[in-house]
Amino acid sequence: MCGKEKDAIDFMDKVNFLNDLDRLPESTPKNLDYRLSDHPVECVSEEAALKGLFLGPQAENREWLQSQINSLLNSWFDWRREFRPDDGCAISARDMASEDYRKRRTHTESVLNDLAARFESEIPKFSPRYIGHMFSEISLPALFGHILTLLHNPNNISEESSKVGILIEDEAIDQLSEMIGFKNGVGHFTSGGTVANFEAVYRAITRCYNWMSAGLARGETSVFKSASMGWETYDSLSNEIKERSRSLNPLEGNAFQVAARIQQHTGKEFLGPVMLIPEHKHYSWVKAASVFGLGSEAVWPVLLDCDGHLDVDDLKKQIQRAEQEDRPIALIVSVLGTTELGIVDPIDKAQALLDFYCKNNKNFLWHHIDAAYGGFMCSLRGAKNTALSKATEEALEAVAFATSITIDPHKLGYVPFSSGTFIAASKKDYYQRSFGAPYVDFTETRSKGSFTLEGSRSATGAVATWMTARCVGLNPEGYGQIISRTVRLRKEFEAKLSTEISTLKLAPAVDANLLCFCFAGQGESLQTVNARTMRVYQAFSAEKNPDFFISKTKLYRKNYEKYFESFIGAWNGEIDCEELLLIRLCIMNPFFQSVEMKVDYQDLFVRSLRGKLGDGCLNASRDI
Repeated sequence: MCGKEKDAIDFMDKVNFLNDLDRLPESTPKNLDYRLSDHPVECVSEEAALKGLFLGPQAENREWLQSQINSLLNSWFDWRREFRPDDGCAISARDMASEDYRKRRTHTESVLNDLAARFESEIPKFSPRYIGHMFSEISLPALFGHILTLLHNPNNISEESSKVGILIEDEAIDQLSEMIGFKNGVGHFTSGGTVANFEAVYRAITRCYNWMSAGLARGETSVFKSASMGWETYDSLSNEIKERSRSLNPLEGNAFQVAARIQQHTGKEFLGPVMLIPEHKHYSWVKAASVFGLGSEAVWPVLLDCDGHLDVDDLKKQIQRAEQEDRPIALIVSVLGTTELGIVDPIDKAQALLDFYCKNNKNFLWHHIDAAYGGFMCSLRGAKNTALSKATEEALEAVAFATSITIDPHKLGYVPFSSGTFIAASKKDYYQRSFGAPYVDFTETRSKGSFTLEGSRSATGAVATWMTARCVGLNPEGYGQIISRTVRLRKEFEAKLSTEISTLKLAPAVDANLLCFCFAGQGESLQTVNARTMRVYQAFSAEKNPDFFISKTKLYRKNYEKYFESFIGAWNGEIDCEELLLIRLCIMNPFFQSVEMKVDYQDLFVRSLRGKLGDGCLNASRDI
C-alpha cells in the first residue's frame, strides 16, 4: 500500500518503485531531492480507502482513532448517566477530595504508567518488520468493536447476560457463513482455533454415537455402516428404537460397559471411532483425541502427496480400512492453510470423494475444514485475477459443501486476540447435545450457551468480526483485496530471495502468504543445512533490536515423507536426520511493501540475510 505522500523517497532506496523512470514525467528531477509532494503518487482509490481502516506503521491515522475512542467513551459515559439518573451518585465530591481517594488514584496511575512502559518492550507486531507468526496489524473497525464491547462486558452464554452481544454474534456468524458459502450456517465464537476444533470433534462424536447406537438397536451389526447412516434414516427410526439405543451409546452411561455390550451385540471388539486427519495437522487434533477420551490411536493420519497436500488416494484407503476394520469414522479433516507452510488441501477432491460415498454407499461422513488460518481466503471466492492458484480457487469453492469449519478472525481477519469460530452447515449437526445450568435462563431462540463447550464467552471477537465484515467487507473488494495483495507480495519476495541468495532453498508448493526456506549447498547433508539455518535464525533472535522478527518451523520426515524427500532431493542433499529446519515468514502486514515509505523491506531483508550468512553467502560450499 502507498502511505503519506509528503514523505521524501530516496531514489537509491526505492529502486523497486523509481527504477522504471518511464513511469515518471520527463520533467521529473533525477536526483535525491525528489519529493512526492512535487509529483504525487496516485494510489488506486480502492486501496487508498482500505488504508484508512488501519492505524498505520507510524500511527498515521492516530487523530481519527483518538476521536473515535473518545466518542465511544463519551457515549458510554452518557449511557451510564442516563440510566436511572434519579438513583443519585455513589461517588461524591467529598469522596474525590479525600486524601486516600487521591492516593489510590495516584498509585493506580503510577502502576499503569509502569505497565505501559513494560509493554513498550512488547513485540511490535504492527510493524512491517514483524513477519514471524500469524498475526499482524489489527484493523481499526475490529479495534473499535473490541473496545466498545469491553466497556459493556457482555457474556454471550445467554440472552439474560448479553442482550445485544448474542445478536451481534449471530449476525457475524451469518456474515462468515455467506463468505464461505454455507446457506444456513449456524455457529458461535470461541477463544480460538483449538476450542473451535474441539467443538467439531464434540459434535462429530455425538452424531457418530447417536447414529451408531440407533443402527445397532435396529439390528445392524456393522458399527461403520450404522455410524454413517445419515439424518434421513436416523429421523425415520421409531422412538422405541431410539430409546433402546441408549444402552449402546457410550455417551449415555459407562463407556467401558457400553463397549462390552456393543462387542456382545456385534461379535467383534469395539475399539471406538477414528478421526482421519492429514499428516500436516495442527496439534489441537491430537489434543482433542486425548480430551475426548479417544486416545492417540484414534487419530488416523492421511498421507501427504509430494507437494505436501492431503493425498486423496490415501484418504480413500483410510476410509476403506475403517470399513474393513468396522471402525466408525467420527470426522475427516481437510486443512485450508497449514500452520507450517500455509498449504491449502484439495478440499474439492476430498469432498468429491465423500460425495461419492454418500451417493453410492449411503455413507454420510463428517467433513470438517480446519481453516483457522486460511478461512478469510474465502473472501476471494468467485473473484477474477486473484493471486491464488487455480487449485486453491477450486478448493475454496468446495468449502461450501463441507459439514463444518473452523475460522480464526484473529489471524487473517486482522481482529484482536482472542477470536475463533466454529460453524456447522446445518442446524442438526450443530444442535445435538445440550447441558443446562439451573441459574441460567437459556432461551430456545437465542441462546447457544447450553450447546457450547465454553460456558462464559466474551462477545469481543464476535463484535470485532462484525465490524470488519461491515466496514472492510468479506468479499473480493474488501478482505479479498488485502489477502490477495499479501499473497502477491509473498510471491514477489520468494522470487527476490531465490534470485539474490543462491544457497536459499524455498519450500515449494506454498498456497497462502507463508514463506519458508533453508540454506543448502549442492549435496550437503541435512544436519549441516539445519545447523546453518538455525544459526541464521538465532542471529535474528539474538539482536536486541532486530531488523526483522521471524519464526521457524520443522518438517518431520515421518509426516512429510514424499514432500521431504522431494525438497531435499532438489539439491541432492544427504538425509542424515529425520527433520528439516526452516525459517518461516508470514507476509500478513498490509504495509509490507509501501512505495511511500523510506524502506524497501524486501531489499532490507535480503541485505540483513547476507550479513548474517557472511561473505560466503553466495558460495554454496561454505558455511557461515
